[in-house]
Amino acid sequence: MAHPQPLARSLAVVALGCALATDAGAEDPFSVVCNKTNEISAISINELRRLFTGGIKQWDSGAVVRVGIIPSDVAETKYLAALLGVTTTELLSRIQQQVFKGEMRRPAVLRSSADCIAFARSDPGAVCLADARAALPLEARAVAVR
Repeated sequence: MAHPQPLARSLAVVALGCALATDAGAEDPFSVVCNKTNEISAISINELRRLFTGGIKQWDSGAVVRVGIIPSDVAETKYLAALLGVTTTELLSRIQQQVFKGEMRRPAVLRSSADCIAFARSDPGAVCLADARAALPLEARAVAVR
């Protein structure tokens, strides 16, 4: 007959392994990316919402906010919409309304995470979403969402 203590220890090790695997798998699949001259290191969901709907027009550095977005139902846009608590259609519609009202600049139209990274690299006011696994050049960096 097996002793209860080794079995309990084995179950604890298995449970710990499952918890670590869950945490590792829980990483965000996309990153908010901006130009390295933008000194922001973290952003709240509310600030992100305001950036992508024209509520924040200028970074602390003085650079004008330039939103980059893939205007279709792709993973990056779906992820951003989910973060903001809306559907992709609602997000794109809200951006379009804000542009029409003059409340925000027309977003840069992107096709992929690679476009986002190139955009962030070249524009001091850029903000967009890219695949979190993508390598970022020195001119761009990821911003933590808190």
